[in-house]
Amino acid sequence: MVKIIVGAIQHEQGAITIDGSAARFRSVQDAIAAGIIPIYQHLSLFPHLSIVENLSAFSYGSTKSLSAKSATISRQEAETWLKAVGLDLDPETPVEALSIGERQLVEIARGLGQKCKVLVLDEPTAALTQEEAERLFGVVRTLCSQQTAVLFISHKFDEIDALADDVTVLRDGRTVIDGEPRATLTRTDLVRAMLGEAVDIAIRDLPPPGDVTLRASKLQLHANSSPFDVAVRAGEIVGLAGLVGSGMLELASALAGACSTVSGMLKVGERAIPLGDRGRAVAAGIGYVPSDRHAEGLFPMLTALQNASASIIKSFSTHGILHREVESESILPWLQRLKLHPFQPDLQAGNFSGGNQQKLLISRSLSLPQLRALIVLEPTRGVDIAARETIHEAIIEAARNGAAVVLASSDLDEVMALSHRILVVRHGNVECELPWGAGRAALMQSLAGRAAA
Repeated sequence: MVKIIVGAIQHEQGAITIDGSAARFRSVQDAIAAGIIPIYQHLSLFPHLSIVENLSAFSYGSTKSLSAKSATISRQEAETWLKAVGLDLDPETPVEALSIGERQLVEIARGLGQKCKVLVLDEPTAALTQEEAERLFGVVRTLCSQQTAVLFISHKFDEIDALADDVTVLRDGRTVIDGEPRATLTRTDLVRAMLGEAVDIAIRDLPPPGDVTLRASKLQLHANSSPFDVAVRAGEIVGLAGLVGSGMLELASALAGACSTVSGMLKVGERAIPLGDRGRAVAAGIGYVPSDRHAEGLFPMLTALQNASASIIKSFSTHGILHREVESESILPWLQRLKLHPFQPDLQAGNFSGGNQQKLLISRSLSLPQLRALIVLEPTRGVDIAARETIHEAIIEAARNGAAVVLASSDLDEVMALSHRILVVRHGNVECELPWGAGRAALMQSLAGRAAA
């Protein structure tokens, strides 16, 4: 939607109007010229340049050179623009010396210098501290009072409560709530609109849990969160639920040894695993399926067999020589069990569908010689119904075989159907725990930050 509004993608139907007049933007520059200024989640400032250099030379396609004369003029303008967003900074300050929040405001200042009519903020607080977010909110309120229209895109209910006059909710590319006054909507209304109604998922007979296998003690995800403990028993599936930006995926990655944290200790049985040491985690029997298979897990130019065996390739080698027959004997049964289609182990992974690529990553974990724990993030995102069914069966099988399973998913039906209990994550903390069968309403209320009735 944002890309259409700012001219990066051409819309096929409908119309864009500004001040009552129809507009069609052929490029982002066209939209900016009309006063529509986008501020993306990933900032576009150049860290090694100063504030004034960013504002003057890189002000939305400006072709000014970085001459001393243009920099002097831009410095004067920069001081005015910075004050407009509440920044009292020397324009010669390198951007790399600024906090993330200050950089965000510099981006907005750059937009104000373009005679902004509509400011588009895409998840602007994702990397901000609470103090920086409050500062940003103050700037947004000021701009609104000066007749600037603001499109504030967020998944955080507190931000919607604090800023929004009207709310539009999109889900799967469709409008679910269309410009309704914020005062007429409850948080439950918003959660339901964002996440959708329940979809029937077959409830499985989950295996009875055993002793604690995976334990994280005094885990602190970031400086603004509080330490907490997580324990998962053998044969247990613990679901993690959280909205975008809640820290749910970061927590799951930390439990897999895939990312560092501020503090904490991770253990499998009595074996301590350094946080952020994925190699040691694999050796301890922790399988991991990341949330983004393309960016973090898949080797598209390697074969399906090579992808599935990547975590344990050393076990098939002697003095640096890979024994292909041993590799095939160990891995192919997993690919068959996961119904890889087409069943062509020598086909490059990039040629498979998304669901079958996901099966390769799951088979990589299931094939660990001694799988003690399985951490899966968004396991069925972007896969078809048949693949979803197969992947759910694989997760259940891992638990039946005694693995401690952590399932982090934004699909609430998936979490409710497969989990013994659910940990609700908000702001980088485990806010509460819900037992199996607690119900969708209780989970939705917990996600919205209200105690379940």
